[in-house]
Order: sequence, then C-alpha cells, then structure tokens
Amino acid sequence: MRLTPTQEVRQANPAPTAGSPGICGKFCQLQSAEEGPSSDPHATDYRAQADSRQLIKQLSATPTIPAQSAAGEPQNVPEAQAALRANKEVFFFRLFSLRLRTLVDKKRVIQSRAVTNSKAPANFVALFEGFQQFDGDLNKLQQFVEINETAMSKILKKSRMKELYLHRAVEVQPCFNRDVLRDLSDRATTARLELEAWAEGENIQFDAARPADRMVVQSFGPDEDDLDMQILQSATTGNLQTLREWTAKLQSSPDARDRATRTFLAAINEFSDDVLQVLLESGLVDVYAEDDINERNCLHESAISGREFVFKAGLAAGVDISRSDVYGRIPLHYACMHGRVEMVRELLAAGPHTVDMMDHDNFTPLIHSIVKNQLACAEQVLCNNARIDPASESDHIPLNLACQHGSLPIVKMLLERRAKVLPDAEGLYPQHMVARASQSPQLLLLLKQHGVDLNQRDKLYQWTPLFHAASEGCVDCLRTLLELGVDSDAIDEKGLAAMYYAAWEGHLECMLLLWAERAKSKPPQRPLDIMNGLKLQGPGGSVDSQMTDFAAPDSMDTADGIPDLELPPPIIPLRRYGHNFLDKKVFVQILFEPGSAGSILFDQAGRHPAARLTISSKLSDLIPRTVMLPIQEDSRIISFQIDNLETFAVDFEIFPTFGSKVIAKTVALPVVFKAEDSSTGSCCLPLFDPRLRSIGQLRFGFQVIKPYHGDPLEITHFATYWKATSAVDSEHNGLVTGSSLTGDHVQLFVQLTKDGVPILHPRFTVDHHGIEIPVCHLTLAQFRAIGAERGVDRSEMIQFLQTRAVEDLAQAHRVLATSFLSLKEVFQHLPLGVNVNLSILYPSAAEERALNMTSLLDVNSFADAILTDVFDQARVARENNPDFMRSVVFTSYNPNICIALNWKQPNCKSATTIDFL
Repeated sequence: MRLTPTQEVRQANPAPTAGSPGICGKFCQLQSAEEGPSSDPHATDYRAQADSRQLIKQLSATPTIPAQSAAGEPQNVPEAQAALRANKEVFFFRLFSLRLRTLVDKKRVIQSRAVTNSKAPANFVALFEGFQQFDGDLNKLQQFVEINETAMSKILKKSRMKELYLHRAVEVQPCFNRDVLRDLSDRATTARLELEAWAEGENIQFDAARPADRMVVQSFGPDEDDLDMQILQSATTGNLQTLREWTAKLQSSPDARDRATRTFLAAINEFSDDVLQVLLESGLVDVYAEDDINERNCLHESAISGREFVFKAGLAAGVDISRSDVYGRIPLHYACMHGRVEMVRELLAAGPHTVDMMDHDNFTPLIHSIVKNQLACAEQVLCNNARIDPASESDHIPLNLACQHGSLPIVKMLLERRAKVLPDAEGLYPQHMVARASQSPQLLLLLKQHGVDLNQRDKLYQWTPLFHAASEGCVDCLRTLLELGVDSDAIDEKGLAAMYYAAWEGHLECMLLLWAERAKSKPPQRPLDIMNGLKLQGPGGSVDSQMTDFAAPDSMDTADGIPDLELPPPIIPLRRYGHNFLDKKVFVQILFEPGSAGSILFDQAGRHPAARLTISSKLSDLIPRTVMLPIQEDSRIISFQIDNLETFAVDFEIFPTFGSKVIAKTVALPVVFKAEDSSTGSCCLPLFDPRLRSIGQLRFGFQVIKPYHGDPLEITHFATYWKATSAVDSEHNGLVTGSSLTGDHVQLFVQLTKDGVPILHPRFTVDHHGIEIPVCHLTLAQFRAIGAERGVDRSEMIQFLQTRAVEDLAQAHRVLATSFLSLKEVFQHLPLGVNVNLSILYPSAAEERALNMTSLLDVNSFADAILTDVFDQARVARENNPDFMRSVVFTSYNPNICIALNWKQPNCKSATTIDFL
C-alpha cells in the first residue's frame, strides 16, 4: 500500500525499541498524571532533558540544508548551530504537522463522497480515533512545554538576566511558540467537529477563515466502500454466495487488492469467521497491510477484538509481530491490555524479543497487564523473563504500579522474583503507594514479609507510609501500619506529625486511631500542640516552656506585639492583617469538586483528558478566570464581587489547553444565584458543543453573601479587630495562626427563633414534654414560655449577670447556657469587662434535613439579625464609656456562616471551630 506522510517520517526516524523511546517518547516520559501514573506531573525530569539535549546535538550534527541567513546576520555562524536551527521545527513539529495534514486530507476525501443510506463510511471510526490520538499527543507536547517553561524559570530565578534570557533564548524556540501550538490545536479541533457533523448528515464549516483547508471535489456515484460494506452486511445473514460473487467480480477491478484489503480490515471487529474466510480465500487480501490512519495490521485488530481466526491466519502468513501502530503499540501490548492469554502465549513464542518493547507512553506489556489488572497475562510475560526492574530512571516501575493499583497477586509474583524496592520519579516507594492509594492493607503485610521498611521516608516531603495513609484517609491501611508497630511519632521535613495532616484533610477516624496510639505510651498533650508538630514534654522542661521558647523571638522582632513575618507552608494559605469586607457589593462564590470525576463530566469518558475552563461574565468590571482541567484543590473556588444579582450571569467555556476553539459551553442565568430561599445551593448545567448537542454536564455549588442590610459601625469610630489589640495570644503557636484578640471570653451559644430574634441555647432543639422541637420553629414568646415551665427565673439570671459574672466566668457560662435569654438582654446586663465569644449554631445541610428545620432562615438573614444586636450594643457601650469596648469574637462549626460574618463587617473576628475528640 502507498506510504502515508507519517509512515515516511517513521522510515526517516525508526520506531522506538526497548530502551530507546524515540523523539515522540522523549516528552511522553515526563507526563505522569495523565499518561504515566508513577511520576509527578509538576516535577521535571532533568535527566530526560539532558537526553533531549543530546538528541538535539545529534540532530545538529546531521548533514542538512543550511539555514538561510537573515538580513544583517553574520555569515560566520558555526555550521553546527546553523544545522540545529534548520532542524528545530523538524525536531518538534514535523511529525505533528504531517500527521495532521494526513488526517485532514482523509477527512476531505471522505466528505467529498456522496451521502448514502449508511450513517458514515467504514473508515470513519478509524479516522475519528486518529484525531483523538493526535489531540492526546499534542496535549503531551503542551504539558512538556509547560513543565519545561516552569523548570527553566526556576533554574534562572536568581539570575539577573532571567527575563532577557527567557525572551531571547527560550521563548523563541518553536516548542515554546504558543501560536504554533494553538494553530495545531485549533485545526485539529475544527476538523474533528466538522467530521462529527458530516457523519450525522450536517454540512457545517466551523472555520470559514481557512480557505486552504477546503477543497471542492465533484461528487460521484455511490461510494465503493459503502457498497463493499453492504455486501458484507448481506453476507452476515448467511448469504455467502453473494460475497463470493462480489469477490469474483472484483478480480477485474484495477484497485481490487486495495478494496478487498480495506474491507477485510474493517470487517475484523464485526463480522463472522465465515465472512473473513471467504475474503481470505479470494486471494485479494494483503494480510501485511496496515490501516493508513491508525497504522494497525490484522494482528493488532485481532488482538483488540479477540478474533482467533484472523490472529492465527496472520501468524501463519508471517505478519510482523513487532510492527507498532500510531500509538507505538505492538500486538502483544493489545493482547495484554484486553486479557487475551492464549494470544499472549503465542506472540511470545513467536517473538520472545518483544516481551520488553515499549510504546510511546513507555509502557511495556507487563505494565499494561498491571494497569488493566490482567493477572494471567502478567504471569505469562513474567514467565518469559519480562524485565521487572527499570532499565533507566525514565522507565515505569512495575512493583510501584502494582502497589498503586492494589493488585495483590501481581505484587506477590514480583516480590517472589526479587523485584527491587525503588522510588519512582515522584520519590515514592511501593509502601507509600499502598498507603495512599490502596484499599488492600494485606499488601502492607506482604511487603513487610519481604523485608520492606514500613518506616521508609519518601524523597518528596520525608513522609513515612503513615503520613500518606493519614492524609488520604485510608483507615484500613493506617490501622494495619499501627498494628505492625510503625513509628507514630515521626515528623516530616516541616516538623509536622501525621496527626496534623489527618486533621487538615478532615479524616476523623484516622485522627482517632492516631490519638489512641499516642495515648498508649505518651502523657496527655493538647490537641493543638500535636497538630502544630510541637515536641512532647521532656524530662528537663515543660510544654509551656517549649511554647515560650517557640514564640519568643528577639525583642526587635516583637515590637508592638507583631511577630516577625514568616511565610507559612504551601498547605496553609497566607494570612493578612485585616480583610476586605462588603460595603455595597454582593459576594458570589462558586465551588467546584476537584479531580477528574468531579464537577465536569463528559458523556464519553476520556474524551478531553486535558483542557481549560474559562469562567466569565458579561459584566464589564469582572475579569475572566481560567481553571486548568481536571480541577485541582487550589483552584476549586472562584469568587466574584458584583453590584446586582439581577444581571449577573456566568458563562462557562471549555477550550483545549492551548487552543482557541470552544469544545463545550454553558451558562448560569441570574435566576440561579438569586438565592431567595437560601444563601447557598448547587446547580447542574448541561454542556453543549458548537452544534448545540449535549456532551456532558457541569456541576458546582455556590454561596451568595449580601452586604449587611442595616447601619454598620463606622470604622472611624470603631476600630477593626486587628487594630483593637496588640498582644499576641500565647495559646496559639506553631503553624496554626492565632487570633490577635486576647483575654478571657465567655461563650454564648446563639441561634435564631422563628421570628428572627437571636437567643441563647446550646442545642438545635428544645425538649418539651418529651418532644424535640427545633428552636427555629419557636417564636420568642414560645421559647420563653418553655423556659418558664422549666423554672427559669429571668430576674434572678439578670441579677447574677450584673453582680457576679465578672468574678466567676465559669459559672456565668453555665448559667447563660440554660438561661432562655435573648442575646439583646445578655448584652444589656452583662458588664462591659466581660468579653464574649458568640458561638453561632447554624446547622449543616445534613443536620437541617435530619431535624426537619423547615423554618430556618437563610445565612444572610441569620447573620444580619445577630450583627444588628452586636452593633446596637457597641453603640450603647460607646455612649456610656467611650474609652472601653467589649471584645466580641464569632465562632461556628458551619463555615458558611463564618464566611458571611467575615464579609459583612470588619469589626469582629470570625473563625471556624473544629472539635478534636
């Protein structure tokens, strides 16, 4: 068959073999999160970069056409540099350009044919798959560019000539030319969309600005490929005679061999062995032929579909079993991926040298068997001496991948063959992969039996397996590690314990296990000390003395009570003294779920493995936001401050990572964010492609915080909380930033009645004659009546607050918890010398459903009612005593109410409360 441009490139650059991944594989080695599961997507493989530099040197030494000299350029440029410049674009883009040109040409040929009764030609699937493969390869190149840009910037971060070097020596290279990448991406996306539309009977031109990409071809009669497929369809009903007659007539056709071969390759996946046998017996089929799009031969197709008849026929005819397709995969790769055990055995018998061949993703047959959990296939390749240890640092490690995928039998086979325990590109050992990704704690026992150190620290953050299990919430693995006696007191490079990360990620059961283990052999210790990584009390000092030493910098650093500036670790966001607050604007926060299976779901899984989401609004003063997909934890929250909810609509558009052609689009109308009944909610919107077909869905949560509806405190008269005091709270140390507020505070549990009055009660419900009634269902009068029935004397309570509260804060706390008083009454009678901590009781969504709290006010109304009482008492207190003000701090277990209180005013501190059990 005629060589395609891609095959010509392959002849010029031979297909990669084991240990030599080739040009295309060079940048594939650096891709981990999407393609290679054993390395960090944000890490740079500098050894692979060195290999690429060697490849460039070899390329520059190859005799080529001399580079043309630009005007004014010196003529004495070294020959090697001129050759390198001439080959830059070949090195990075020739394969992509030729591949895309071939696919576009095939698309034009298909579209030029007359439309028949069939939905699409027989080679439509292969062509569409070719465009998807091109998108995947281009995405790898784009990731390669991003990683190397970041790495180059970090390498030069201390250089005074950094910007100049990046602009003059790095960004001018073709691989960093985003315009070229964008053009390739746009052309591929446009061609794929047009092909999809044409296959469904629509003649749509998505890019009218490219006349060169359009070609007018006269439409002839019915397409020959469609006629051939119709003959095959009739043969499936048992009418093989029609097929024999067709093959006999085909003998006289000048392109008989090509037509019969194309028909045979297209029929492998769908038609019976009898049909395929008739085609083979005709003598017209070239069994050595390859598809001109995906470059697969009959052995590839039979390994994918499991057709034993075609497979045996191909082997008997001597079809090359080491021939790779456009993915770099040989038939053995596909047999291992799909669990074709007999085919694996026969392929290995026919070509033992193929057992360690790698595809463009650097996956060997063994790696494919592990990833697809094909135990029998893995056993076959291991019995044929498959390599179990990496040959270079860029290779994947079978043992690590088996541990990551939780395959106990495969891990056992690898360990029995004495596989080495090595760190992957991210610095993680097999035991770390098990602890953070596996739900099979038996793997830890197996690793322990083979002498693997379960206290081994990784090379990333100096974490032991215990840290990974605690951080990821793998309770069974954590319990197994503790039972095996690992060091539960280990700290990482930041001086933090595993308890800290379990608490940060909210894994309560892991926290309880670690707390119980610590309580067995250690003296009591405060929870904050453990989460902050402070050392236990030693024989020569106390915890308090250690805390004093920790928080006692030089006197020059603690002037005015402000500690020296010390950047927190990346896991904790940077805090500022003070915060912005709403005046007249509305705060809208959009929350996405991170991960590949989070907020954005396409109907076809894996259709767009990497893209970017652009979030914009038609309001002119809002800056569009861009989020890379899949959404990461640090980019899951998008915030806007707007003037009017009535006109606020959000456009969501998905683009290729470097392209400018819209893949999908949707819009959230103003009615979504009005939040008339609630300040929070969730929404699910359909994603539409450019042809307005639904191709997926976008889910997100949102919160709307409106400005305080009343008369706020004047900042010129009432100091903000970060300016009101200067002493640093000694009870908050380590990396958990403490409040600047000091002094003793009495805790008041505050919630609202049905008529919107803030009252004091420590529980969401009130027990009235054995019936639990939610407080939000009672009016203030009903609430007081229940208190009176319980014998609560309001006058006695008020007298206690006025006379004895300052002397006995503990008793004041107990009295107020059951006082059945309103917040306004407490402020009126509690002396100004007593600071208050308003612990706001606002239920979570689960608690609201469980208690059937149908009369609960929304977050904005709830916060406004409480702030009104706080501001009113502040004004009264200032009139009575201008030189002294009561300290007020808000706390709550509900983060939504904390966000609302934080944005509605700058005068009082608001913080989310976390209980440690």
